[in-house]
Amino acid sequence: MKRDAAAAAAIGGLAGATWAAGFREYMSALSGRDSEVTWYGTFAGVLAPAAAVGALFGWAEHRRRTGSNLPYRRAIAAAPVVIGVLPLTKRGAIETLRSNGQGSAAGAVALAAIGGGYALAGRGPGWTRILTGVLAAAVAAGTAASVPTIGGRRLSLATPRGALTAVLGAGSVLTFALAASVPFRGWEARDVRDARDVRDAGGMHDDRDVRDAHNERDDSAS
Repeated sequence: MKRDAAAAAAIGGLAGATWAAGFREYMSALSGRDSEVTWYGTFAGVLAPAAAVGALFGWAEHRRRTGSNLPYRRAIAAAPVVIGVLPLTKRGAIETLRSNGQGSAAGAVALAAIGGGYALAGRGPGWTRILTGVLAAAVAAGTAASVPTIGGRRLSLATPRGALTAVLGAGSVLTFALAASVPFRGWEARDVRDARDVRDAGGMHDDRDVRDAHNERDDSAS
């Protein structure tokens, strides 16, 4: 069981780092020649936190699939905020943000991922899911629309490079939202049965896990 959880976290971490590398290339395409790659700014400030968040999501998905209770669910759901904050620890990032707003995109994408994840999970009042889903979609559309706005003729959507950059930006937001939906998701009735079957077979689950699964299912229905 622990080995499976570690494997799920490792896969999630790899997916998170790969996602961050792709989104970093989107930002690099917008910046053009002004873009720079550094050990701290790129690897420590972008790839590392994304890998950590991905690992948390992978572990959370493992817990969900095995019918186990997810501790610190709200904290894990809010974890994408780290991806929006850590890039601002780079030297001069705050001053740049204040002067021209550069660096705010990561924060917007992180919040859109949380909102979109909440909407995709299908839990909670319908109007809140619609609202957060619309806002997330707006951010995704904004990442695509900003390509020719920032890149000019070099990244016109009529060119293959501009269109590719727009797809990469919007796709990054949407895939992040899909991943961020994991902590918000509840368990279906079959997950409760699976948890009980594992317990009856001598697995690691106990009555508390089954009760937690029932509670999650009831919350999902509400």
